[in-house]
Amino acid sequence: MLSIVAYLRSTYAQTTQLWAITVRKIVALFFVADYLLKVYIAPVRFYYITSVTGVVDLLSTLSILSLWSKFRNEGAIPQMLLVLRALRILPSFAAFGIVGGTVGQQIFLLTMYTLGAVFIAAGILQWVEYKATSAATKAEEGCDPEGCFTFYDAFYFIVVTITTVGYGDFTPKSNLGRLVTLAVMLIAALILPAQFSKILQLASRRPYGGRIAVQNAIGCNFIVISGKISFQTVRHFLSGFYHPSHDKNMAAFPVRVVVMAPFKPSYDMKTLLNRYEGRVEFIEGTPMKESDLDRVCASFATAVFLLADEHAKDFDAEDSAQITRTLSVHRYCGPNVRVIVELLKPENSNNAIWDETESGIEIICPEAVRFQLLARSCHVRGFSTFVINLFRSGSLLSHANPCHWMSEYNDGLRQEIFPVILPSYFHEESLKYEEAVEIVYMSYNVILIGLDVVLLNKTRAVKLYPRGRLVTPSDIGLVIAKDLETAEAVSKHSKSKRSIKRAATGVKVALKSIKKSRQHDMETGIGENTDSSSINRQQTDLQAQFRHFYKPSIDEQQQNQSLEVDFVSSLEEAIDAAMQWPPLRKRYKPVSPVLERRADAIQANLEQRTMRVVLLPRPHILVCIEGKWPLNLFYFVSNLRTTPPVVPVVILHPNTPSAPDWGCVGFFDDVFFVKGSALFELDLVRAGVFQAQKVVILTQRFEDDDSKPREDTVSSPVNTLDVKNIVIAANVERLVSPARDRVLVELQQENQLQFLRPHYKIDAMQFHHKDFQRNSDAKLQFCPPFTAGKGLCPAAFTFLTYATYFNRNTLSIIEQLSCGRRVGDDEDGEVNSIRKLELIAVPDCYIGLSFGEMFAGLLRNDKASLALGLYRPPGTHCSLVSYVSTNPTSSVQLVYRDLIYILH
Repeated sequence: MLSIVAYLRSTYAQTTQLWAITVRKIVALFFVADYLLKVYIAPVRFYYITSVTGVVDLLSTLSILSLWSKFRNEGAIPQMLLVLRALRILPSFAAFGIVGGTVGQQIFLLTMYTLGAVFIAAGILQWVEYKATSAATKAEEGCDPEGCFTFYDAFYFIVVTITTVGYGDFTPKSNLGRLVTLAVMLIAALILPAQFSKILQLASRRPYGGRIAVQNAIGCNFIVISGKISFQTVRHFLSGFYHPSHDKNMAAFPVRVVVMAPFKPSYDMKTLLNRYEGRVEFIEGTPMKESDLDRVCASFATAVFLLADEHAKDFDAEDSAQITRTLSVHRYCGPNVRVIVELLKPENSNNAIWDETESGIEIICPEAVRFQLLARSCHVRGFSTFVINLFRSGSLLSHANPCHWMSEYNDGLRQEIFPVILPSYFHEESLKYEEAVEIVYMSYNVILIGLDVVLLNKTRAVKLYPRGRLVTPSDIGLVIAKDLETAEAVSKHSKSKRSIKRAATGVKVALKSIKKSRQHDMETGIGENTDSSSINRQQTDLQAQFRHFYKPSIDEQQQNQSLEVDFVSSLEEAIDAAMQWPPLRKRYKPVSPVLERRADAIQANLEQRTMRVVLLPRPHILVCIEGKWPLNLFYFVSNLRTTPPVVPVVILHPNTPSAPDWGCVGFFDDVFFVKGSALFELDLVRAGVFQAQKVVILTQRFEDDDSKPREDTVSSPVNTLDVKNIVIAANVERLVSPARDRVLVELQQENQLQFLRPHYKIDAMQFHHKDFQRNSDAKLQFCPPFTAGKGLCPAAFTFLTYATYFNRNTLSIIEQLSCGRRVGDDEDGEVNSIRKLELIAVPDCYIGLSFGEMFAGLLRNDKASLALGLYRPPGTHCSLVSYVSTNPTSSVQLVYRDLIYILH
């Protein structure tokens, strides 16, 4: 802008003033430096240099030749190039969201380029008339000595000429001026119709129907989000991708996101996207059409995310639509593009449709993770908060009192799991896993939680806490660290820096060289979970029962696997066994044909398990359901039965469940039903609320109206469900006082967590302003009900999508933390025993000591446990409730009633 002002001012003076010359010199040098810097940092330099923006930037730098022109204001070519700087203002519009890939934005861009061409032509004509018109002609026409045309006269004349109006009040006075006018008219006759045609063509297309330039998709982490798009989902997704913890990674490979949905974005959506300063664009389209995939350059994407509609009326129909979208994208993009797809029903992840697909498809089922966290939270307090904080990128405090509980909790919230390459001397000296853990923790306050190893079948699998296993060159470490920079420091750790602080004695000793005579056991992969990116193709219940009728080509490894059912001698017996209820194998959810045919047996079982008043010999888990019966309740009960202890389950619901509903949970031992509403205290008493060790209040997926576009409005059913669950929690806390750590509540809306007790107002000024604007709900991670593990929101599981992108092992890690992992024969401990996460009290000998001292002590003692964090009691650092502290600093002092999260 300064350059344009200085140029226009110079056209009205015989000699250019000193201030204008100085401004033009500074601006010229700035343009040169800016162009060279853009060429240097461009991911693909050829695309930038040959692009329209690159050509305009280059032409705007050529005016620096005027610095060496002895005529200053009279130099011909340098002076003409000054007008090209007007086009430099066009890229600035993108920063304000004025230009982009939408139809309206492209129309605006074409219009501005047309006006820019007119501006340049006017500048050239004005300069030519000034230089080529003789003094006699100027005197004859009564013109000023500076020329017969001012810039405004020239601009007016060009517009009148190219629009064929032709008033004739202004005409060129020189032959050269007439030649310029002729050239302008010829160029306008060729260019303007094409420009107007493009504008009309774009105007006739649907809104936001533009396309992404290929050069914008190359040389960066290019992400496409599609499927069922909502404002809340996109907000959580983008806040995770552009979280400050990923700044270092984005500096090398910037993240560019395209949101593709079959509707026009709302005002809130456009406001949200503008906050990301041109790094996120919205394109109207669907992944079912190749033309739309081509417009968003899907084949150049690093990953394509297909989000499911969590409020769909029919889960099977929504999963079918997701499968179709996935196959469409995978066929178009090929196996080199990661396709990360959400499914609503966990059993659909084993659909036969995946058997013939190539690699590249990764399946996420938030419902499965939801019930894994809920089930384990019944036994491990604060478990859901501990896991979510490990993977979800939340807003961080900008300033906090170091002596306040929020400061310690904020430090734990920063902790994430990063994959790292382990130092070479770890395997050169044949270090065991636990020895590597101690070195890493004492050096960087980083916890080496597990290893990503290669199995015999050449696939990779995660092993959390593989104690006794020797580190190999192919192993990748999984560390809990506060940021990527700290995690990378582990990879750079040198042997010369090796020292271990003996926590119990406080004496530093050098780690002795470990003899290499220990033989490395071969990987067997027994009981291991495969990588989350591969499709699970394990044997199903029916396959196991019909195995005698398979062809002889069955895999020997599958033949040697132990099965939970007896083999049958005939096909008829196999079919009868498969149609039994209760099923012979309880690991799999019964299918609809079995539930329909065995409805009588299921109803008889329900009548037997229905209780008027619960009087059980041992404490139970009370499940309160006020809405519709949860479709995937089987996975909650199944996860409760995965690891001991087996606790009775009592389900309180206002309506008697149907045979298909009860048939999915009634075959488990010690599952009972009580008809009643948890909104009434008497029904809670009948359901045994006083004897319950945990009260779980489930929400339901409300049904949305598919006939209306879903871009986010908070519906009345959602508010009603959340209010009911909040009232139920208050009823339980009134009856069972104090009810600390005994209530677990699900809410549909995350912002409703603040209405659970205890109430605590969180000041938005404590957070970074920019991050808070992008996702204000992130502050709810500091609500006491969430920090204590009391409140949970299924909508928050959006973190699974971006967490899986940054760490492919996300689902496998969560599953092992929730359900445990069988010990392999290359580890210490009994083979096939379960390594799992537990919550134990701090041993008396460590009370008053630091967390680092306890960490080393637990790692070395006979129990051989790996400490991951603390569950701190109410009153610690003025906290109202208990709270989770993940990987606290080694100097944190342990107090009475502290609990420890351990893997053992």
